[in-house]
Amino acid sequence: MEKRNDASLEWTLIRKSLAEDLTKEEQEQLNAWLDASPEHRAFYNRISKFDRSEGIAGLSGETYQRDRNRYVDKFRQNKRKNSKRRLVYFTRYAAVFIILLGVGLYFWYANGSREVMPENVLPVAVHGKAQPILVTGDGTRVNLAKESNLLKQLAGGVVSSGKDGIAYTESTNQGKKADHHTLIIPRGGEFRVELADGTVVWLNSESEFTYPVIFSDTTREVSLKGEAYFEVTKDKKPFKVSVNGVEVKVYGTRFNVNSYDLRQVQTVLVEGRVGVRSLEHASRERMMSPNEMAEVNTETGECVVTEVDASAYVAWKEGYFSFEGESLEQIMEKLGRWYDVEVVFAADDARSQRFSGRVDRSEDFRDVLNLLQRTLLVKFQVDGNKITITK
Repeated sequence: MEKRNDASLEWTLIRKSLAEDLTKEEQEQLNAWLDASPEHRAFYNRISKFDRSEGIAGLSGETYQRDRNRYVDKFRQNKRKNSKRRLVYFTRYAAVFIILLGVGLYFWYANGSREVMPENVLPVAVHGKAQPILVTGDGTRVNLAKESNLLKQLAGGVVSSGKDGIAYTESTNQGKKADHHTLIIPRGGEFRVELADGTVVWLNSESEFTYPVIFSDTTREVSLKGEAYFEVTKDKKPFKVSVNGVEVKVYGTRFNVNSYDLRQVQTVLVEGRVGVRSLEHASRERMMSPNEMAEVNTETGECVVTEVDASAYVAWKEGYFSFEGESLEQIMEKLGRWYDVEVVFAADDARSQRFSGRVDRSEDFRDVLNLLQRTLLVKFQVDGNKITITK
């Protein structure tokens, strides 16, 4: 993990560490973050040794008591008959309590006092619910979250469903004209599809993906709106992704394509080789190497290739938001799409404030907003599904 400033606090990893819930890979990531700065290690040591009976300097007694009661109540609600299990649950909730107050203390010292968002200001967060719509060639629409049994009647039985997505198999009816399916992923959802050739595609929120049920004998062509991560199987037939007038030609590889911004198509290569070109402007193909990003301007056809850390751009597939010096406007676009909320900037100069860090996509939305509010010079006002940002 690269060295970052204090604003990029890996609070999800710290919280899981205190709850003794880290995987081996996460422990290595946390160790790298601790080694990156003496301030990081000092902060971690301070909150890991925190004595709840002493309170937290800089936070009001009212705030401390409110949060303490909140997590004590959670503990009581999760009592179990087995005393060992009760101890585990208490340890986990105490750890959550410690890290939330610890994060508040850290940013209190670093940036001065910030107002904490009231607990009742947001409803229980809804995020990451896979509620895709599958549209068949004849226009039939199937809500896969509710009507997955209808898949048995589609495409002659070459498609099946599971808890993680759907999968296609090669049909024995060779020479038959291939039907095309479209997956529509709404805001707040994500989905996985395995195509007939074994290629696996992860679709992010607010995306559409169109593909043939059976690939032809000469080519494999699909189209995308939004964002998707591809793991393409090697085959003599070329694999092409058409997205907003740009073609990504694949030679057996792993890559991410993002077209949320209609003015550009962003391709990030993780492994293998891809070629990128503008179909609208008949530009020549630009070849990419791993850890490179190609940005194609859809208005001019210009393609700019830069070196990047590819893992940051595919973090969403692994369940994380990864912000690398991004503006608050860019961050809120991602959060709004994932948590399915409307974001309004009442203060335009708040748009350009920048933040770096990694946050688990399963985090409660209120906790994510609290982190940003303590870090940046902004306040969030919540009215149902609408978030208004002020200075």
